[in-house]
Amino acid sequence: MRWTCRGTRLPERGGFPWDRAARPALDEVLAIRRERQAMVGRVMESLTEEQLASEVSCPEPGWPQTDSFPFRNCLRIILNEEWEHRLYAERDLTILEKEGAGQAPVPEEQG
Repeated sequence: MRWTCRGTRLPERGGFPWDRAARPALDEVLAIRRERQAMVGRVMESLTEEQLASEVSCPEPGWPQTDSFPFRNCLRIILNEEWEHRLYAERDLTILEKEGAGQAPVPEEQG
């Protein structure tokens, strides 16, 4: 299976689940999440200033489409993505909690 993002079909890659019908149990998802958080924590703790100052390249087509990219920027992208996902999760949990308490959700402001 492939998924589409703004008209671009992305190729399947090993190690990434593609079954959109999959519905893993919350405990399973949280266990995997904790493992990945621990892995990222270990990597972050091991980084040196030299590594942070280095340039990296993308050997396959993807983003950013450039020959080299500052490693620090890669790290910022990952951390910003994580932060945004956290905000979405908190937003969604707040809505679910209000619905569970019999309160209507408050619509987001349109900007």
